Amino acid sequence: MALIEYEVKDKLAFITLNRPEKMNAINEEMVGLMFDILDEVASDDGVWACIITGEGKAFSSGHDLTYFTGERTQEARPVSDLYQTILELPRPCFAAIDGICLAGGAGIALSTDIRLMSEEAKIGWPQVKRGVSSVSGPFLLANLVPRNIAYEILFTGEFLSAKQAHELGLVNHIVPDGKNTLEETEALARKVMKNAPLAIRAIKDFTVRATHLSNSDALRMGDLLFKKLVDSDDGQEGLAAFLEKREPKWGNR
Repeated sequence: MALIEYEVKDKLAFITLNRPEKMNAINEEMVGLMFDILDEVASDDGVWACIITGEGKAFSSGHDLTYFTGERTQEARPVSDLYQTILELPRPCFAAIDGICLAGGAGIALSTDIRLMSEEAKIGWPQVKRGVSSVSGPFLLANLVPRNIAYEILFTGEFLSAKQAHELGLVNHIVPDGKNTLEETEALARKVMKNAPLAIRAIKDFTVRATHLSNSDALRMGDLLFKKLVDSDDGQEGLAAFLEKREPKWGNR
């Protein structure tokens, strides 16, 4: 049984953390597998979007803490690299969050672009209760909510309900009890995938890069990307479809 399940259905990739007996706790092997899978997602023109989820009763309980309780080898690549890889993935990436989503698992979730969370799910960073620090909380969480709110979440280690996470803008939608979180996430992903893949990739890339640019450089980059996309096959097809009052047929890129 693979620790990470990977499947592509009609241009949508499903990445499933598959260690349900350990609440999908992340170990060194899983991190390595995630890098391999994300490389495949990024390089496969037949993949237009991806969903990350967890098997069983948890999205992920975070790092497997048993790894840190004895002699251990140095991680080949740190989990911080994994967060960055997801943040910069050249495809829209969704998270379908069921059950608990904690620490490193919450980091994976917050690295995605759009997040759906089941009504009964909880998210949190309980590292202070274990005497360790957090990588994702002070960076990802604190960039999404006001710093004083992030501090309270991180300093107390208490979990947030789906309602609280939604109110803070950490998740886009709450999936009501009785509905399937993965199915609802897939429905939203496929709604996104009806649009031009090149335009979506350009918008994500621009959004990620613009955070590190001056206002003038960011606006210049946006103008260059716009001109490039207008002249692309997708841009010409989209404009033609609009004028001809028909649905566009996007290229498989």
